Amino acid sequence: MKGLTKLQLAGVILIIGSLLFGLGGTAWSVYGSFAALETAENTGIGPVGDHIRNALIFTVAGLVGAVSGVLIIIFGRRR
Repeated sequence: MKGLTKLQLAGVILIIGSLLFGLGGTAWSVYGSFAALETAENTGIGPVGDHIRNALIFTVAGLVGAVSGVLIIIFGRRR
């Protein structure tokens, strides 16, 4: 990471953290949906709907953070 400004380094850290947060949250939510399906007496979207919603929210949050990090790196390069 030699030659990076402090702003660019913050962008790299944001990218890595966001992607780990998004991936971990998505995997945890998908696991929760499978666990809900296993314990559900009736099949349908009801038992897994909240978990699927959470997985999508974590995915979007990770992507937004990663894109923000890329923009910070680009902005830090121009300074």
